[in-house]
Amino acid sequence: MIVVESGGTKSTWVFVSENEKKFIETVGLHPQELSAEKEKAISSLIESENLNGQSIYFFGAGCESLEAKSKITIFLEQLELDVKQVHTDIYAACLAHLGNNSGIVGIMGTGAVAAQFDGAVVVKQTSGLGYILGDEGSGFDLGKRLLQYHFNKDLPIEIVESIESYFDHKSILHRIQESDGRMCIAGLTRIVHQFRDFTTVKSILNSSFSAFCKTALEPLDKGYSINFIGSVAFFFQDELKQILNENGYLMGEVKKEAVNSVFNFLNS
Repeated sequence: MIVVESGGTKSTWVFVSENEKKFIETVGLHPQELSAEKEKAISSLIESENLNGQSIYFFGAGCESLEAKSKITIFLEQLELDVKQVHTDIYAACLAHLGNNSGIVGIMGTGAVAAQFDGAVVVKQTSGLGYILGDEGSGFDLGKRLLQYHFNKDLPIEIVESIESYFDHKSILHRIQESDGRMCIAGLTRIVHQFRDFTTVKSILNSSFSAFCKTALEPLDKGYSINFIGSVAFFFQDELKQILNENGYLMGEVKKEAVNSVFNFLNS
């Protein structure tokens, strides 16, 4: 059995090989961003790990619609995998934290979304408007806000130099218009993390996480602590916890990824 958790940036594959559980990271498999290059990368993984014909449970960002699920199913079946389930990454997050119990889970990675779970299904999902209209609190949102400060000349020279170096001293506006511009902007979270003690960066984190509370958490039922999945939540736990508390929420457990817990749940 293979379990895959895929975000916008990367996917993590978990399976047992020679009585050893393996974790392998590869390209992200968003249904709107599949390509021949990604097919080649996954095909290489399947061949090298001898995964042909194995059953696979896939949980990914962007897999809400039947059309999106179908795209992923076809992609995986063409690679000779036995697709048992294609579901959303938020469903995986709920299984990882809650199992068969009710509660609220947020994902804060490249994108951001929150959901209320009744122990069997997601009964309400919030935020999730995508990076153009929403994704407050996500890696993309942090990177976008950092660039806005940059172009408004509101950043200290240390951060400006890091941004210019990140873009290899080339045109930032041209670079972020390329096909992988969303990932490029989300990658700026490394700079946000590096300079998170600077006043301007603290302001970026506060505004982004406060917006997440308003758009993602406010519409959900109160009374639950908020569990999180994702690199942004994981690496900015202190800042996120503070903003949650200021907005009347309690932080629950934080996991960088859901996939290992989901693998164990499906095997239990």
